[in-house]
Amino acid sequence: MAPVLKPNRSFSENGRLLIPVLFDEFLSRKERVVSHSRLKQDLHRMRLAGKTLRYAMEIFADAFEDEFSDCLQEVKQLLDVMGKVHDCDVNTPRLQMQLREIRSFNRATPNPKDRIRTTALVDLISEQQKLRRALFNTMCAVIQSWAENNFKQRVVESMNVKHAS
Repeated sequence: MAPVLKPNRSFSENGRLLIPVLFDEFLSRKERVVSHSRLKQDLHRMRLAGKTLRYAMEIFADAFEDEFSDCLQEVKQLLDVMGKVHDCDVNTPRLQMQLREIRSFNRATPNPKDRIRTTALVDLISEQQKLRRALFNTMCAVIQSWAENNFKQRVVESMNVKHAS
């Protein structure tokens, strides 16, 4: 739950209130997502919370120094990987449905010369599944790295550096 922003506080002070809460919301599903690679809805919800964090960080980026922008870039990179995992989660079932339809057509087609070859589609589905596994593993490695290196603390500390303006 996001804190109430304080109208009597500075822009950067409000950023320091909001960003850590959004960070915690983003990673609140990490144990479940990392432990269960097939929980696509949990991964999707985590990604959406991450997008909220990213957009807030982009809004507040000008209030803080380069270290904060570096942290924002790391968040963006992780969300990019998560987005690609999501793309695989959306595309693979669609491809599988196409494969089922083609196979159904082929079963109903008496002349073998009129049947549609499915080898390329089967290979594409396999590649999507392989890509998803690799991307998911990359995502998990980044999340684990953040935990080991206390990325949240880096984000918080990056907001404590005052702009020299």
